[in-house]
Amino acid sequence: MGKRDRKLLPFVLFILLTAILNGCLSLPKKGTPPPVMKVPPGLDSTTTVQAYRLAERSFVSTQREEVAQEYSEAGKQRLSKVDEFWRYLEQEKTPRRTLSEAEQTQFTRQVEQGAEALSAGKAGRNGQGGSTEALRYCLEAQKYFESALKINPFEKDTRMLLSVTYYYLQNMFGEAGNYAKAVEILERLTRIEKGEHELFRLLGENYCALREYDQALHNFERALGVLQDTSFEAPPDTSVIFSYIYAEGDIHARKHDTVKAINSFEIAEALASTEQERNDVQNYLKWIYWDDGNISSSELWDKVLAFEAAQKFPEMIRVCRELLPQLSNPKAKMSVNHKLAVMEFEFAENKERAVERMRSVFEMLPAENLEAPNEEMQHYLNTYGAMLYRLGVELRQRNARKMALAYFEKAISFEWDQIGKVYFELMTLLWNDPAQAIFYGEKALAKNSSFSAEESCEMMSLMTKAHKSAGLFDDARTYFNKWKECQEVTYGKL
Repeated sequence: MGKRDRKLLPFVLFILLTAILNGCLSLPKKGTPPPVMKVPPGLDSTTTVQAYRLAERSFVSTQREEVAQEYSEAGKQRLSKVDEFWRYLEQEKTPRRTLSEAEQTQFTRQVEQGAEALSAGKAGRNGQGGSTEALRYCLEAQKYFESALKINPFEKDTRMLLSVTYYYLQNMFGEAGNYAKAVEILERLTRIEKGEHELFRLLGENYCALREYDQALHNFERALGVLQDTSFEAPPDTSVIFSYIYAEGDIHARKHDTVKAINSFEIAEALASTEQERNDVQNYLKWIYWDDGNISSSELWDKVLAFEAAQKFPEMIRVCRELLPQLSNPKAKMSVNHKLAVMEFEFAENKERAVERMRSVFEMLPAENLEAPNEEMQHYLNTYGAMLYRLGVELRQRNARKMALAYFEKAISFEWDQIGKVYFELMTLLWNDPAQAIFYGEKALAKNSSFSAEESCEMMSLMTKAHKSAGLFDDARTYFNKWKECQEVTYGKL
């Protein structure tokens, strides 16, 4: 090796040791779930559901098998490229032979050109030039160093320079989203640097980004094994072990292997050393259990929430309808029906279907908890009450008073946040019956948080008139005085 390369070596070794400690990728979102079940002619839904669930545990769809085969073939092609070059490096195990003068000259030239390209690539990574230039130089360095090692696979320093080049390349490919190239580079790098667990972690993350989950899992297991085998002076860092076991659980979940995912997360939870780590595990387990361990349902629910956040309501409605038939957990059914009902009411012009859907949710709520509902239950009650109220108002405007009365009566059969508005509508709807008008007026006033200042003044005026009609003049005078006070506070005049 030339003098120039020997001068570069200490600096390059420092780069490698520091660079290897840094990661560059995050795990992607959950994969796409399998198609929704359709009941074949002549079968009932119960039998079909049982058969499909058994099938899901026993075999995958033809489409998923074809995709897996494609991934497998692509992986084999990548590894064949790695193995082809690796055969040169394994010549290290054979007896050395003396290079000819021409071979030595060519070897030295390749190493020097590689070192120059690597130096230029490093400068590009540090902001001296663009990232495209940095990638070009690093690819040149790879070509030169690999060519040199094909001539002399015994040269340790050149192997180290090639390792640095590989590290830069996998980082750049990963940042650019070119995970297949990053995998190819990392497969080469881990053949040279077998004792760096972080490299196997990076390889696992890149395979995960390609949805090659078996390879991803294998490399996280290798990362954990290398970490444990190379912790010579002290026990391995439990936070790193936690991250690898957590990643294994995540990959099992992506493969829809509920049992193995839960097992990994329970181990990870026992290793968690911070509150954040414990929360991460518990939230993931909660996600898995959302529909009693049916991970494909949890993935579809993620889609629903993503479409809602992006305000893509037609897509949200479609996925909700796709999700509902495969749900088994009652709470999950209520959540999806609630989302779908709101979308149908507001955006699909199907208010009757929406309110009927909310009625089914209402009937699923435990009756004994209606008096003191939790936050989730109250949210459902508020939605159902608002739908009943709005439909009642629309019917009243069309002079369908009997039907409007039915909706209003249902809307006051349980507590919800705007129930006072329903009492106000009933007061005016039943105005010809002073006793009924006063009864609902008092109910409305008891829920005065539902009203604006102007609406409160109007309520006092109506209560004054209702009591006069009923011959309750003292009460009428009391409400008249309250009306004057309300007018003065609201409008600054009598």
